[in-house]
Amino acid sequence: MLGLWFVGRIFEFIAGHKNIFLLYLIAGISGCICSFALLPYLSVGASASLFGILFCLYIIQKYEEKLSKKFKFKRTNVQLGQIIIINIVINITFGLFTSIFDWAAHLGGSIAGILYGFALTTRHNWNLKIILSQDQKLAVKKNFFENFQVYFFGILIINILFLMSYFKVQKYQKLFGLAIERAALNKTTFLSNHDLSQYEDILVKQNNETNPENILNGALFLHSNGYFLSAEKIYETLILMFNQDFASEKFNSETQKEFILNSLNLAKMKAPLSPNTILTIQSPRDITSLEEICSKPAKLFMTLGYFQFSGKLFACSYSLNLRNDEYAIASMESFHLADDNNGMKQVLSMIINEEKNKTKNHKK
Repeated sequence: MLGLWFVGRIFEFIAGHKNIFLLYLIAGISGCICSFALLPYLSVGASASLFGILFCLYIIQKYEEKLSKKFKFKRTNVQLGQIIIINIVINITFGLFTSIFDWAAHLGGSIAGILYGFALTTRHNWNLKIILSQDQKLAVKKNFFENFQVYFFGILIINILFLMSYFKVQKYQKLFGLAIERAALNKTTFLSNHDLSQYEDILVKQNNETNPENILNGALFLHSNGYFLSAEKIYETLILMFNQDFASEKFNSETQKEFILNSLNLAKMKAPLSPNTILTIQSPRDITSLEEICSKPAKLFMTLGYFQFSGKLFACSYSLNLRNDEYAIASMESFHLADDNNGMKQVLSMIINEEKNKTKNHKK
């Protein structure tokens, strides 16, 4: 907001309060629409408007440079190009690794700002042409791009094109929306964090499905049968349990943690377990399908409010049965309730990759 205040003051001084109000509104709306079209989630904020104002100022600055050369007057020393490049680098860098920066919203705001800048400079240039012309106004020729309304029309067309994605909602967007809706509806039905400790002993010692030793056995069973991604999700869940001291003292030993970390690394490399480890694995009992190795404990963990555990375990179930969208929805719902955006992104990637594979197979 501080950046918006500094840049906004400059723009208001140059273009007036009406233009800063219109550009702020147009760039913000364009950013939201672009974000909706290109990303599975909506975002709100002033950053799209800030990018719109920055890029608009850049167009105005370039126009000022052109006039200063033509009429030989002193120009301002503000170098907006460098500021814009720094912002673009920051967005690309952080946008790849975090969900804080919404690159799609910034893109939409920037496009709107550029077109708005062309509209302002085109109108100014046309007025200047009329003033400097010795002919009558009607005698001065105006080409297509000298109509400043063209650029406002361009903003409208781009937003309409982005909005057309509304009529072609992708599967991952639909499932994401359902997950967020369920999270909002069910949030009050789950236990809050301060109520969980009393159930930890029951989950660890008395319940076979949520017992860490049994969960580890399930991971090793999946790993030994080539279900590397599924095993990886369970290993990650067990690491979370270690970090939260959720297990018996015997299970929480450093030796056990090192074993799970090594197994996790093997799963990530799609490498098999050692023969000695394979000999210790028991076949899971009381299950009718492989995904139940993950889904059974996931349901109980979710009910009791251990959302990070349930998120990873439901993701495990989805990786074992990609046709069951309920697992993907439950996983994203859990991650949303746990404020784990990276977890949600991983599930969305699984859905997108599955859709791509379906398309490739259909073409074949």
